[in-house]
Amino acid sequence: MYILLSFGYGEDILLIISILLVLLLLLVLFRKKLLFQILAKANKWLLPSLYKKDIKKLKKGEMLIMAYRYWVTKNAI
Repeated sequence: MYILLSFGYGEDILLIISILLVLLLLLVLFRKKLLFQILAKANKWLLPSLYKKDIKKLKKGEMLIMAYRYWVTKNAI
């Protein structure tokens, strides 16, 4: 199951910002590595996979997803 965000709308940007703020709060409250491992597993199910796409041709929203997934994976290891 994938969450498809239609980028360009203000509601989506507010949703992403609020999710990131909640994640930052959780980072402070819980252990960092365990939280990132849980996020990595959730990302695998929720976010679209971009490994077959050319990095140079990604849209801004897809770049944001790729950067977020990289950040979570880097911190989960």
